[in-house]
Amino acid sequence: MKARLLFLTGLCLFFQSGRAQIYYWDISYGKNLIGPESAPAAMAIYDDALYIGGQFRRLNSNTQDILQTGYIAFMKNGKWNGLNGGVNAPITAMCSGSNSILHTAGPFSRCIDAQLQGIASWNGMRWSAIKGLSAGSINALITHDNILYAAGIFDTIGHVPAASIAALIQGEWHPLGHGFKKTKMNPTSNLLPEIKALAKHNGYIYAGGDFDTAGIIPAQNIAYWDGIRWNSMGPGIQGEVDAITVLNNGHVIVASTITKGNVILPANLMSWNGNKWKELGLPPGCISINALETDGRQIFVGGDFIMDSTRNDYGLAILDESGFRSLGGGVRGIITKLLYDNGTLYCAGNFLRVADSMACRNVAAYVFEQKAEPNKSTSTSISIYPNPNQQDFVSISFKLEDAGQVELCLTMTDGRVLECFAQGKYEKGIHEITKVLHDGIPSGHYQCMLKHNGQIISVPMNIIH
Repeated sequence: MKARLLFLTGLCLFFQSGRAQIYYWDISYGKNLIGPESAPAAMAIYDDALYIGGQFRRLNSNTQDILQTGYIAFMKNGKWNGLNGGVNAPITAMCSGSNSILHTAGPFSRCIDAQLQGIASWNGMRWSAIKGLSAGSINALITHDNILYAAGIFDTIGHVPAASIAALIQGEWHPLGHGFKKTKMNPTSNLLPEIKALAKHNGYIYAGGDFDTAGIIPAQNIAYWDGIRWNSMGPGIQGEVDAITVLNNGHVIVASTITKGNVILPANLMSWNGNKWKELGLPPGCISINALETDGRQIFVGGDFIMDSTRNDYGLAILDESGFRSLGGGVRGIITKLLYDNGTLYCAGNFLRVADSMACRNVAAYVFEQKAEPNKSTSTSISIYPNPNQQDFVSISFKLEDAGQVELCLTMTDGRVLECFAQGKYEKGIHEITKVLHDGIPSGHYQCMLKHNGQIISVPMNIIH
């Protein structure tokens, strides 16, 4: 076994106030096969918990808390929970609204609390009906300024004429201008216009899908509502728009597909700066782009593509000024939905592993920011000795301010986990373990990460052969 020289750029890191940047995967949503048995179609953060909806019926598999649910569930205290029986058909869209309300949509007609028409609200205790559809479907929901926007394929909602999009204001539906039209019929497409994606920024509501007219103006597959009227965005997008996200600077990022005969192909991602469109390309080996999200600056891309097949790095990428790059080692499968909230990127899809090495079914979270409470000090710490180290092992010492569950992990700087060890419950105080460094770990930058009672502390280090 080769000797290694281990240099530590910091012996220990204390969280006393403010915020520290530590990237890592949180697999509590899908570890040990507790995740949903099929890919979620919708996600939302409501009441400080992750809610998911889709076609799944079972969660918490292989546990005594196995859950038969009505197409929707939320995570609390390490397990998935149902919502009073859920609904009787799959969830297609979801968003959290004002006044502590969660809105959902899908082809459902009833729940335990009420008869439904494809759209309903949950207040944390019970379901309530919203005037809905007699025909058609809802693909997207979004809220802004106490207004709920619903979009999809329909010509009426709540008995109010509305062309594929409407706004719910104080319990009543209102059309958004003249909505959308398709004046140029394609034999292979729907006769009615379809909205597949909604996004909001600075009071504007962006809508994308399959149409050629928004309100009374030509608009190819994408347009925005300014509160009064619909507006076009240059020549628009050639293909059908599947996903939209908007950066802090107002740039609109769009994913779309082009149909050639019987083949549906992903088009290059596009960016609109308010005046013109710019092509952003596609990640390598791309079959489809299913989801876009942003932290305001970077673009998160989810779909069916290959970042690094030698590492089983698929389906997830980050796009910035340097181009597409791997995010956390990706997933072993496909991403169908992304949700960014408060420093965490929630990922849903069809996969059984993240970062190649971590078993996790269909739902995981990539954490960018570990937040500490202001002005709250802690004596929890971690250190590595000796420094420098010319041997094949390292001594890891950690101090706990409280008893609790502990896990140590050796990770890449992007959060990809190489190995976890020393799992178990530890008492308050100082603990020390000796870790053998395996031959397969190449020279490079790493982190030794301590997880304890929801807190993350990390020591950066370099390994040099």
